[in-house]
Amino acid sequence: MEKLPVTFYPSKLKQSILLIISLLFVIMGFYIVTTNLWIGLANIIFFGLCVIVNVIMLIPNSSYLRVDRKGFEMRSLFRSTFIPWHVINGFSTKRIFINNMVMIDFDSEYIDISKLKSRTGAFPDTYGMSAGKLAEIMNDYKTNSVNS
Repeated sequence: MEKLPVTFYPSKLKQSILLIISLLFVIMGFYIVTTNLWIGLANIIFFGLCVIVNVIMLIPNSSYLRVDRKGFEMRSLFRSTFIPWHVINGFSTKRIFINNMVMIDFDSEYIDISKLKSRTGAFPDTYGMSAGKLAEIMNDYKTNSVNS
């Protein structure tokens, strides 16, 4: 295990592939506009927004997971959320459609005093590793941070 604080970043390769696919759909939308205006425009608008999001995700420090002794901070599209260790029971994985995601199991006492509506949350990304590996790493960091 790495010394704290440690920062994990999302895969630039994954974001680049999504950017290229979105650009191809935007180009396809321009061709579709000549035969069907509304479908072509919807295609251009939706995948144009996807292009913008993927470009933003490629900007350094726009998205990361930073772990320290107090808790961890998730940043996605420059919006940060800090979660302290004492409000978390643990981490697990769950398959949602085709994605394996890392789930966050919150302490029920924390849910009662917070604005949360559910006992679980999830990470927005697996930060370049498998969901199982990330869940294992986060459980190790939580155990070591609480015990020290």
